[in-house]
Amino acid sequence: MRIVKNILLLLLIFTGVILIAALFIDSDIKVQESADIDASVEKVWDHVNTIAALNSWNAWFEKDKMMRTTVAGNPGYPGSQFCWDSDSTSVGSGCLRLARLTTQRYVELDIVLYIPRETHAKTYIKLQPLGTTTRVTINFNLSLPYPSRILKLFRSDKKVMSEHYALGLQKLKQLAEAP
Repeated sequence: MRIVKNILLLLLIFTGVILIAALFIDSDIKVQESADIDASVEKVWDHVNTIAALNSWNAWFEKDKMMRTTVAGNPGYPGSQFCWDSDSTSVGSGCLRLARLTTQRYVELDIVLYIPRETHAKTYIKLQPLGTTTRVTINFNLSLPYPSRILKLFRSDKKVMSEHYALGLQKLKQLAEAP
């Protein structure tokens, strides 16, 4: 009985230490990826200004080609959205909503992830003309709620997001540079 008590006490202490440590872990996940595309801003804009255009180079589709999706709203206007539901835990479910557009320069997206718990994120896509090329920069910002931020000790969400955005930008580059 004493051994069981000691084990339970150790588990309680370990859990307490983990929960206290979570208070000091940075809650933000920020990812930025850029690519220079040999195409005009106008041509690149055609691949980022609607939900359908964004999804044509969305690297997350590679993770689950069988996910269920819905699109709603006026294409190319704030408020239009794309929602997905996947049986894959790495894709989960959520909605991406077009929040703001500045013609041929900027797209702001609101993302709500529902699984494993509701989390809100923002993604910004910025187009910058550089002569005959266009620099596309994607910023992703997510703030993990307490105590979820403890997961940062055991997995690298930032690395996964960075890899997927880099892959997506390569697909965008191929699409925009195609004749």
